[in-house]
Amino acid sequence: MQIIKKEYKLCLCCMREHEVSTVKVPETNIFKGQQIEYTAVYEYCDAADELLAADEMITLNDIAMKDAYRKKNGLLTSQEICEIRRKYAISQTDLAILLGWGAKTITRYEGHQVQDAAHDTILRKINDDPEWFLQLLDGNRSKFTNQVYQKYRSRAELVFRGYTDSYMQKTLQSEYA
Repeated sequence: MQIIKKEYKLCLCCMREHEVSTVKVPETNIFKGQQIEYTAVYEYCDAADELLAADEMITLNDIAMKDAYRKKNGLLTSQEICEIRRKYAISQTDLAILLGWGAKTITRYEGHQVQDAAHDTILRKINDDPEWFLQLLDGNRSKFTNQVYQKYRSRAELVFRGYTDSYMQKTLQSEYA
């Protein structure tokens, strides 16, 4: 058990005011038939010698377990999916629309639901290939207002320019092979 912080407050374990620790604890759980090891966060009461998970901790611990599962199975973590969206400055809903998925699919993948391998592959392709992102955006232009389309297009072009050197290197390598 590792102490992250201590705070004087009402302890919900013993119902007294005292210093309550927020701690990290190694956990093991079974998820989708696999044993998963991860780090969970709890409040710890010295008086009762008990751990307690507040509502937000329950959510964070659930995501930590599912991210550990994702890592173990070679899938993108919820944070990595968030980073892909940030790279293109696209909302959760608009990325789902762009990919032809349900409106809340990305929201779920960034939270409590683990994506399947097929969706993971598509998300990796979006991350690794800004040219493909631009093609998808152009092919789905009618699904966005002109202002939103232009915003995403400008950002994707910026990302693409950053990848241009690697595209040129791949082209040169294939020509010399």
